[in-house]
Amino acid sequence: MPRLRLLGAALLTGGALASVPASASAAPPPNDNYLASWTIDKAEYTDQVDTTEATTQADLFDPSPSGEALGGYGPESTSCNGAPIGKTVWYDLRPPSAGGIEVKTSAAFDSTVAVYEWNPRNSRITKLVKCVNTPGTAEDLILDVQKGKAYTFQVGGAGGAGGPLSFGLDYYPDTDGDTILDAQDKCVSTPGIERFGGCPPSLDDDVKPSIGYDNTGDGIRINRLVVSKVPKGAKVTARAGGASQTVKAKRAGTVKLTKLVGRAARSGTSVEVRVTLGRTGAGTYKFGATGAYFKWPVKVGGLGARLDRCLKVGSASRLQRCS
Repeated sequence: MPRLRLLGAALLTGGALASVPASASAAPPPNDNYLASWTIDKAEYTDQVDTTEATTQADLFDPSPSGEALGGYGPESTSCNGAPIGKTVWYDLRPPSAGGIEVKTSAAFDSTVAVYEWNPRNSRITKLVKCVNTPGTAEDLILDVQKGKAYTFQVGGAGGAGGPLSFGLDYYPDTDGDTILDAQDKCVSTPGIERFGGCPPSLDDDVKPSIGYDNTGDGIRINRLVVSKVPKGAKVTARAGGASQTVKAKRAGTVKLTKLVGRAARSGTSVEVRVTLGRTGAGTYKFGATGAYFKWPVKVGGLGARLDRCLKVGSASRLQRCS
């Protein structure tokens, strides 16, 4: 049976907080059972609950969220790192992006927090991610989370202790999944590296094009076209006079566009050079690089001022201004 407290589209966007004040009556809290867990629906979530009458379940699917006998699953775990726990309550989180979370609990007793992944298709727990049970009345758990994963938090008392308990979870998104949290990322939607503030490196900062030519009656004839400081694996594409050449750098250094040497370009056309580099999976260019674009307008008797632009990461055609 699917769980009935899946997150909606408003997850972690500041929706109403599902908060349960400490109960004065002798009854289990509303999120006592696994299938009735509370949904964490905002980036800074807090809840207060009284676990005095909380229980543990012999079958995690019994009862259903509406209180009917269901069953068909195994028992709730009642240990954390080998120590017995009890009087548990449950919370769910499905982060809209990768990121980090910090979970804090506070109580008059020794509390415990276990984090599991679960499958939204069948509601079954798939694995234990982490369990903390440090001596004292508070727990502080820091954890990386992934987009597309569903997490559930089992919060209880060491040795079966219960009473008023405060639960808090802060979610810190990493929208582009580059391990740099949005709050410290200068390029929130484009993966990058820490050295560049969370942005990808830009090839226009390094690569240097150079062109030599002879004047003709109505334009130029290229006698040299090279690009220096090209990183290994980058692709260099040049166009002029109706011809083009693409060279992939086998090593870092200078790339020579020899096929364009001797090519004539008439006035009103241009000479273009593009340098791009995709993801390498490791190192400075693990997420690729912002490409470099250079264009010289051809005029009678020579070349005009060079136009420099950048190319969007992963594209050889989408121009953008360089930052």
